[in-house]
Amino acid sequence: MELTPVTAVGLVVALVGFELLHRLRERFDLSGGTLAEHAWKWVVPAVIVLVVAAEGKTFASIGWRVGSPWLFVWQVSSGLAVMLGTNLLLAPLWSRVGDGGESLARGIGSFASLSLSERLFVAVTAGVTEEIPYHGYAVERITALTGSLPLAGVVSFVAFTLGHLGETWDRQAVLRIAQPALVTTLLYLWFRSLPALIAIHALNDAVGLVVADRYAPIEEEDDDEETPSVVRWLEGEQ
Repeated sequence: MELTPVTAVGLVVALVGFELLHRLRERFDLSGGTLAEHAWKWVVPAVIVLVVAAEGKTFASIGWRVGSPWLFVWQVSSGLAVMLGTNLLLAPLWSRVGDGGESLARGIGSFASLSLSERLFVAVTAGVTEEIPYHGYAVERITALTGSLPLAGVVSFVAFTLGHLGETWDRQAVLRIAQPALVTTLLYLWFRSLPALIAIHALNDAVGLVVADRYAPIEEEDDDEETPSVVRWLEGEQ
């Protein structure tokens, strides 16, 4: 495969599209709340779809492959088990690194104000919008251009990890996000099935977001509301 201008544009969008979109929105003051931030993420995979069409290729060329329903179920269930199992296995280690996971917990806790349906929207959005560019398009096109699947995986993993650095996730949080980023990259290199990875990613994020309330900051209540007025009067307060 030769690198065409269209494919070059696709690779730029796949690897740094979210950062470019963020800067463009800042330039034109297109800010919004948490849901708006995630709704804007759909722009990146939409552009990737247009690029694939302009290349004259099918979606199978970016990993949209499902062998059979049973194979799909097996890939999703085993992949999710690997994701969640790795989280549990490495949790004691991560608790000793950096800030002990406080920054990641704050990031997850920031979604606590959303309803359950809104959190699921965020999870599905993350699965679809991130897997299509980082793994589907980037891995498949870099592999086709270089003939090296491992190189494609490394480039995808680095871009995927750094792409999370922003307002919600700081450097300490991104350090920990590198773990699931690596696992999803390895799973894609194994399965080469974009639908399976989208499902695994979305389900993994949904598990974390459903329990986001556990990581929400505890608001300090007003002393006057905590202490009955008669008690404050007896203590000599006016």
